[in-house]
Amino acid sequence: MKKLTMLAIAAVAAYMFTGCAKQDDSLKMITEATFPPYEFLRGQEIAGIDVEICKAVAAKLGKKFQAETVDFDSVIPAVISGKADLAAAGITITEDRKKNVDFSDPYVKTGIVVIYKKSNPFKDKDQLKGKKIGVQAGTTSETFVTDQLKQEPERSKSPAEAVAALKAGRVEFVIADIDPAKNCVKGEADLALSDFITSEEYAVAIRKGQPELLKAINETIAEVKKDGRLAKWIADFTAEADKLKDK
Repeated sequence: MKKLTMLAIAAVAAYMFTGCAKQDDSLKMITEATFPPYEFLRGQEIAGIDVEICKAVAAKLGKKFQAETVDFDSVIPAVISGKADLAAAGITITEDRKKNVDFSDPYVKTGIVVIYKKSNPFKDKDQLKGKKIGVQAGTTSETFVTDQLKQEPERSKSPAEAVAALKAGRVEFVIADIDPAKNCVKGEADLALSDFITSEEYAVAIRKGQPELLKAINETIAEVKKDGRLAKWIADFTAEADKLKDK
């Protein structure tokens, strides 16, 4: 999904975290809770698939669980700087990110899609060149536009904000991860989704050099896959995310 810019990484040394402090007896997850079904706000509570995975890691380690939401560009800097123990926010494994954090085993295979108006159907990637493309800032959708299309996208804080720009005619297409994209077009009769234009995998990110924590995360992922908890979380939170769109 989301890409941390090198500029953001360069700013880690000066990064000042404004949320609650990490407690020594806790495992703190940092996320960006505008990405249902993986993370979203249920009132004041952060909920979602990624939250349940990280809660299970905390339980395995016998620690209290904490979670905090920030803008996405602050998620990975928080673990690099030690302000949080792990980051889970629908984070796609990329070679660039591997230079700065360690990744768990992947737990979901996914990809990005194009959101388009039915009055302006999307046919293939070449159609995107030279067009105004909306994306969530800091994501692999942004990377796709800059690296594959060799142009600058119209950046928004969330997929929903990018889709609002599409509906208003400020952009011609939006590129986003499949799950928030599905949620954004639900009930929108004039919008549609393309097939995947990339293949990606989500994983948990941690500060480099923590083999025991990485081992616990990987063991937890394997356990929740094997015992069916992950499949249940995906089904349950996807259904809840669908209801959020209806409100």
